[in-house]
Amino acid sequence: MTKRASRSRCLRALACGVLALALPLAAGASDVGLAKSDPLYPVPAAEAPRGVTPNWIDHIDLYATGSQMIGQGGWEGWNGDPNVGALTTAAQARSAPNSIEVVGATDLVHQYAGYTSGTWTFTAWQYIPTGFTGQSYFILLNTYPATVNGNWSFQVCADAAGGVVRDDVGGTCSGAGATLPLIFDQWVEIKVVVNLDTDTQTVTYGGQQLFNGPWSTHISATGGAVNIAAVDLFANTGTSVFYDDISLSNLSFLDGFESGDTREWHTTVAE
Repeated sequence: MTKRASRSRCLRALACGVLALALPLAAGASDVGLAKSDPLYPVPAAEAPRGVTPNWIDHIDLYATGSQMIGQGGWEGWNGDPNVGALTTAAQARSAPNSIEVVGATDLVHQYAGYTSGTWTFTAWQYIPTGFTGQSYFILLNTYPATVNGNWSFQVCADAAGGVVRDDVGGTCSGAGATLPLIFDQWVEIKVVVNLDTDTQTVTYGGQQLFNGPWSTHISATGGAVNIAAVDLFANTGTSVFYDDISLSNLSFLDGFESGDTREWHTTVAE
């Protein structure tokens, strides 16, 4: 039984306790803000964050290649575990030079605070190479951290054996849940549009809708919050999956960023 499957079963049990509120994040030098670019500001190799902003982005490019993500940019191990990190890598990158390599024991988390109303788009770009084996997870939680478990809103499993990406409502990466064919050897957009005012979400993979449904109760049927609390990149002992250009934004854009008509909206700038 995988750790995630164990968590998911516990999430559905009434005896499992959850912490009701996500802890607030302190603004600091590790936080990477999302800001509209100013052509008068050249963007240096190591940008400073602009400060607290409701929009967030991480291109994974401000960190040394090969460095540990835990302790940088607000990233941490699941429930503070220092042994479940991930390294930056130049082996694959959507925006040069780096992406995050999620592999083996990786269980990497970034927390958010203050997202309790309005419509927000969470975007991550994922690269799965041919030869991928195992099951690797991309997860959004509405409650985190917690004494036992957080509360899942969205859990997508990349299942090598089945050749699909799955809306993993069952927590075991099999059976129930909508699927789409896995896309290999290219950067694929995972987009989650969350309307917190209606407590709903719509999820697309590679531009195709995977599912839509409730936000606070989609995975964990009880105890959910109308809140965006954290993202979790979980390898579940699987082989390498890469992530780049991850953002949480209420800005209007069509195709993520790093393209001609949207790049200017997603740039960190010097103070």
